[in-house]
Amino acid sequence: MPVMARKVWVVVHRWAGLSIALFVAIAGLTGTALAWEDSIEAAIAPQLLRAPPCDAPRDAASLAQVVLGHHPGMRITYLPLTLTPGRSLRVRVGWSDAGQAPDWDELFIDPCTGRELGHRRWGDITQGVSNLMPFVYRLHYSLALGSYGTLLMGLAALVWTFDCFVGFYLTFPLRAVRPAPQPSGWLSRWKPAWTIRWGASSHKLTFDLHRAGGLWVWPILLVFALSSVAFNLPTVYGPAARALGARDDAALLAGRVSETPRGAPKLGLEAAERRGQELARQEAQRAHVALAPGLRWLWPVPGSRAYVYGFTTRGTIAEEGGSSRLAFDSDTGQLIGTQLADTAPPASRFTDWIEALHMARVFGPAWQLAVSAMGLAVTMLSITGVLLWAKKRRARRARR
Repeated sequence: MPVMARKVWVVVHRWAGLSIALFVAIAGLTGTALAWEDSIEAAIAPQLLRAPPCDAPRDAASLAQVVLGHHPGMRITYLPLTLTPGRSLRVRVGWSDAGQAPDWDELFIDPCTGRELGHRRWGDITQGVSNLMPFVYRLHYSLALGSYGTLLMGLAALVWTFDCFVGFYLTFPLRAVRPAPQPSGWLSRWKPAWTIRWGASSHKLTFDLHRAGGLWVWPILLVFALSSVAFNLPTVYGPAARALGARDDAALLAGRVSETPRGAPKLGLEAAERRGQELARQEAQRAHVALAPGLRWLWPVPGSRAYVYGFTTRGTIAEEGGSSRLAFDSDTGQLIGTQLADTAPPASRFTDWIEALHMARVFGPAWQLAVSAMGLAVTMLSITGVLLWAKKRRARRARR
């Protein structure tokens, strides 16, 4: 590596790292806990998340339909159709009159009895410890600052992705100015960058942890950085992915935005579930794709006069499933469009993979543990980077 080029990239790496250090450290620490989100939340809020198992749980759509009758003005915004034994049915809701809306948007229902177990406004920590994990989630992707925080974290992820390549480049050995006394290859000179001198001074140890620590986990760092861009900056990631051949997920409901308000759909939740199942079987058969057990869900979209039905196929990447989807008219049941995980182009499959890895939705507890460790590693890299900058800054001031 030429010396002058290295000096330029060192400055770029320094200021890129300093600009995102706090954001990345927060994301790392919160991500350590979020890898176990479901288990932690069930332990913290068992009164909401847990329900006694039974031999004959009721259908999720019929439960939701009954609940709608108990709360005038309420509408379902997301309904999981797959019930997990021992867990409650968690329904996301909205309200037709925002001014008179209650202070909750999540409802928990016992799938055996239909009894309402409780409710909460997702992520509102002022409502108590039952909202701790949703609040941690809000911190993770938006610093709990809403859309502005989401943008900030997205920009930080974009810088982080770029800085991953800069940091990797800076681990390369300098170009030899004169022949070495003994012949040594490039890889031999690069080898020290991968080692940590545990018995060295605190400054050298900090430097080794930052350089070698980043090298050993570099591919996973890049996965987390790039997937963060996909989550937080879809206006940047989406066009880039589509340029590489990815499908446009928004195209499923393209041109379906209604200019005039409409009343309740003619297809209720139960009828919509049956129609979704029927269309899923037809579309899977047409595409020679096998349906698989896993998550199914229903998303009513009043503004598009449609339902989106999510289901699981053999090509689904995430363990809980639900990544194949289709849309149909909420009045007539006519199919609008289908997106199957199995037939997605390679660029879309790549995005599905990095997002599933980011969310710890593959490879079971082993990957959850790895994601927790990566969260701590990301935080460590941020802290050691700041410490190295502070040490060199003091040294430069002392020389002046």
